[in-house]
Order: sequence, then structure tokens, then C-alpha cells
Amino acid sequence: MADEAAEFWSEFEKETGEKVEARCIGQYLGMDDGAAGLWGLLVLTDKSFRFKYMPSDNWLSSLFKRAGKSSKPKGPVEVTIPRGDMAAVEVPKRDFLARLFGPAFPRLTISAQDGTKYLFTLDPSGGFLKAMENAISQRG
Repeated sequence: MADEAAEFWSEFEKETGEKVEARCIGQYLGMDDGAAGLWGLLVLTDKSFRFKYMPSDNWLSSLFKRAGKSSKPKGPVEVTIPRGDMAAVEVPKRDFLARLFGPAFPRLTISAQDGTKYLFTLDPSGGFLKAMENAISQRG
């Protein structure tokens, strides 16, 4: 399994021409609207922020499928925000009660130079938030 993961990330870097600095699991909530989202990979590279959703029909996801039409896209979904286009990265501070009673994953808002806001939630355990904060602070 570790070999497959290393191969995936090596192929990712070859395809994009970018060096991966941080990655985690997260949910894309949409742009400005907070719409129900897709779960996928959040990737910070030396040149951009990326969200990558890849549909799968593994045995685990089949346990949770509902009868009828699926609202999830049939193909991959990618969101790419070049680092130079990121105006701000916002992560609401969570006090003790918010961490205890709030959602498990914190919300991340990336504001682009053109005013567009991209909303995500992410797994906070791997240092991704710190890498995002460093990326935006190095720009300015």
C-alpha cells in the first residue's frame, strides 16, 4: 500500500510539474454558497492549491449508496487555485467548546484575487493548515 501511495504522488508531481508540500483529506463545499460537497484530496504544492475528487465504486462506498440517482459527478472534479491568485486564507479560530461540540473538521476559506471564495473542510491532524498559512504569509 505504501508503494502505491508513493507511486501516486510521484505520478501527480510528474503530471503537474509541481512539488507537493502538504496534503490531507477534505471536503469541497463550493464557491461562496456552502453547498453540500464532495470528499477528496486537498493538495498544497509549490505553485498552487488543489482539490481532487475521484469517484470510486469501492465496497465501502457501495454500503452507503441510496437507491435512485446519485448527485455526485460521474467523473473527476479538480479545483486549482494558483498561489499568486490567493488573496487570503481564513481558518476560524476554534475555542474549546467549538472543538468539543462543533464539526470535527475545521472550515477553510480561500479568497482569490478576483473576490471568489472557495470553501472547504479539512482534516486538521496533518499540518495542512500550517502549510497553508505559511504559503500565504510567504507571498506578502
